[in-house]
Formats: sequence, C-alpha cells, structure tokens
Amino acid sequence: MNRVSAVLGYLLAALALPIVLATFVGLGQWERGLVAVTGLRVSPWFTGGDVVATAAHGRYETRVHEPVFQALIGERDDGFVQVTVAPADSLPPVVREEVDYDLDGKPDFVLTLDTAAAEAEVEPLDERVGPVRGVVRLDDGIAVRVNLAKTGR
Repeated sequence: MNRVSAVLGYLLAALALPIVLATFVGLGQWERGLVAVTGLRVSPWFTGGDVVATAAHGRYETRVHEPVFQALIGERDDGFVQVTVAPADSLPPVVREEVDYDLDGKPDFVLTLDTAAAEAEVEPLDERVGPVRGVVRLDDGIAVRVNLAKTGR
C-alpha cells in the first residue's frame, strides 16, 4: 500500500508540473484575459479619468479629463479634474489655458503652467473650482490636478 501511494503521488506531481509551468509562463496573458473578462479598470483617482476634450496648439495639445468624484461607495463631495499637456519635448516655457471642464461652453478656470519648474496656478472662474492639487511630470507630458467641489464652496 505504501508503494502504491508513493507511485500515485509521483504521478500526480508529474501531471501537475505542466500546469504549473504553463501558469507561470503565460502569466501576462492570464492577467490580461482575467481583466478583460471581469471588466476591471484602474480607479480614476490614479489615472485622472478618461479624456473628454482635447485642444491642439500646433506642436502640443491640452487634454481635459473627466471630473473625478468617485468614492468606494457612491461619490464624494470634493474631487478633481486633471489637465494634461503633451508631448513633453514640445511644450513652451509657459502654458496659459482657459479650461472648460464641464463642457458647458464657458471657461471654468484659467490654468497657468510653468513647464520648466512644473508649477501651476489656477484662476477660478467658477465657484466650484479650487486650488491646484498637484503637478506631475509624466512620460509624455505634464499633468495638473485641480480641486473641485460638487457645489459652490
């Protein structure tokens, strides 16, 4: 009996070895397939949300992302909008842009970005717009996040 269980153990281990190897070799494909099947997405708090408007300025462009108020459950009262200017190698020393984040045809704030120092200032034109939350250099440009409130401050 002892010999039979040893043979069965080795047989199961030999049968499991190709499955284990296939799992590790195809790990990237498994990940992408699992994400595609489940519909998982990276939170907009990390990505800045989807791009909703793009303004071309010759050698560079400004991308306005959707406002982000997402919470674990429901929505938060405060959020942000991300504005990205790209490509990094074609940016002028200072970018000054009127931004209409809610796409109502009226500018909501004026963004002034010093591209060399990666510093930004916001001139609010709407009561829902707050100060700059942060400026981040990306591989393909510079992203500026501006604080927002759902209703007037």
